[in-house]
Amino acid sequence: MRFHALLRFLAATPMLAACLHGAVSAKGDPAVIEEGALDRIVLKSPALPKDAGLIIRRFASDKADLGTAEKKDNQKRVDAARMIQGEGPRILAEAIVEGLSPAGSFPFVKVSEDPAPENSLVVEGRFTMINPGSRAKRYWGGFGAGMSGVAVEGTVLTSDGRVLAEFQHRRHSGIGIGGGDYVKFLTDDTRDVGTDIAQFLKRWVAGGDLSKEPD
Repeated sequence: MRFHALLRFLAATPMLAACLHGAVSAKGDPAVIEEGALDRIVLKSPALPKDAGLIIRRFASDKADLGTAEKKDNQKRVDAARMIQGEGPRILAEAIVEGLSPAGSFPFVKVSEDPAPENSLVVEGRFTMINPGSRAKRYWGGFGAGMSGVAVEGTVLTSDGRVLAEFQHRRHSGIGIGGGDYVKFLTDDTRDVGTDIAQFLKRWVAGGDLSKEPD
């Protein structure tokens, strides 16, 4: 699914390499990075200020597509999807903070719904999908059948509301004993999304390569 060969080819061309590393054009046009640190990143600023703190808002989850739970024909799927709808915003926010705190990339990182202080950045967004998949298909089908998945979309803003970046990202699970546990898979997917968002922010503030996949 990742376009390794294409990225290597593009990176060999100086002008295209600049775009892949997140440079915004001289005209101020956004740089779009696909299949890099996150699935899709639209950069509207070439860099993040190194002295700004970071506020994480809990992502909204009330309008997420619940995938296989939407049919309501399997109570375990429904219960798992509803649990993540309720707990996912906290799990995601904590995963972002945990991914950033040891690095010291920002003067402070915290989860807060209060007005952002001056000279700070805000990360906010929403869950677009919370899909428990199918345990039976994972067990019997293999090859990605019945995978769970969690997807989000979000923005990075200045404290006064100026958008610096927009992003979309998804993580999924498909292997587990007996097809795996719905709640565990969705919880792990949510944490993985948060960890990847943290890595994206660390790379961006450090001037790193945003075209590279998450570690």
